[in-house]
Amino acid sequence: MSHPVQDSNDGSVGQWLPLIEFSVRSGVSLSTIRRKIKSNSIPFRLEKGKYLILFNEEEQKSKTQSPHSWDGMADRAQTTKLTLPTTQRVEPQLQERPSQLANELSEARKLIRCQQERIHALESELEEMTLLVQALEQKYGVSY
Repeated sequence: MSHPVQDSNDGSVGQWLPLIEFSVRSGVSLSTIRRKIKSNSIPFRLEKGKYLILFNEEEQKSKTQSPHSWDGMADRAQTTKLTLPTTQRVEPQLQERPSQLANELSEARKLIRCQQERIHALESELEEMTLLVQALEQKYGVSY
């Protein structure tokens, strides 16, 4: 569906891509692309009700070589030293944690059960009130 074209504005060559394909190739989120379309800060066109975005591979390559690119992040990660806690300090926490989680889960289930019972009681009360209102409407010939 992509169409090679020369952009008349700045003479750059690229392909017109659908939003999703442009998003995947450029690494830009769909919401960001839509914001750029709305602000006219990206070359686009509307064809048969679908937006097409001008994708210039050379321009995208130069953008990905910024200090925020994945390659740059890998380089920075190699030079950054991370200190992790030792196993001795973590083990007691790991042994206590499953029982704490089990207790919290049990309490959460109890609360859910109580809330479900309360909802059921409120639904029953609502049905009774609805019937009462209907009976009163019929008795007095009014409708609310």
